[in-house]
Amino acid sequence: MLESINHIVTELSPWLHQYGYLVLALAVAVEGFGIPAPGQSLLIVAAILAAGGQMSLPLVILVAAVSAFGGNCIGYYLGVRFGKVLLDKGWIKPSTEHKLHSFIGQYGGLGLLISRFVEGLKQYLCLGCGIAKMPVRQFLLGNLLATSVWALVFGLGPALIERELTPILNFYHQHQQLSWMIASLIVLALLGLLWRAKNRPLAS
Repeated sequence: MLESINHIVTELSPWLHQYGYLVLALAVAVEGFGIPAPGQSLLIVAAILAAGGQMSLPLVILVAAVSAFGGNCIGYYLGVRFGKVLLDKGWIKPSTEHKLHSFIGQYGGLGLLISRFVEGLKQYLCLGCGIAKMPVRQFLLGNLLATSVWALVFGLGPALIERELTPILNFYHQHQQLSWMIASLIVLALLGLLWRAKNRPLAS
C-alpha cells in the first residue's frame, strides 16, 4: 500500500506541476459522465502537494468539488437526453442499466454519496440517474452532498496525514522486512484479542 501511494505521487506530481488545477478539474469532471480518469488520485496528490506548500489546499478542494458537481450534472443531462441512444448503441449494457436502476431504487439520492466512494458506480451512476429520470431537485441535492463530502475526505485527509506519511515511507523503504514483521505482529495481536473476547465466558 505504501509503495502504491509513493508510486501515485511520483507518477502524477509532474502533471500537477505542469498543468496545475486545470488537469485536476478535467480529470475529476470527466469521471462524472462515464470516462475513466485518475481524478481521485490527482486530488490525493494535489492535497499532498498543498500540504507541502506547492498548491493551495482550499483551492484544491474547491476545484475538485465544483468539477465533480459539474461533471455529474453533465452525466445526468446525458442520461436524460440521450439515455435511449446510449442503450440502443450498446454503450451501456442492459445488465449495467438494471444494476444502476436497482441501486437508485434502493438508495435514491443517498446513492450519489455512496457512489463517490465506489469505482464503477462513481463513473456511471449519474448517467443512470438521468436514464431513470430521477427528479432534478433530488439529484442536485444528492450531488451537492456527495461531491462536497468526497472532496473534503480526499482533499483534507491526505493533507492531514502528509506530515506522517513521508517518515513512514522512508522507514518502510529502509526496513521493509522489519515493517512487515511489525505489521504481522500487530495483526496477530489483534486477532488474539478478538479471539479472547469472543471466547470469554459471560459474567454471571
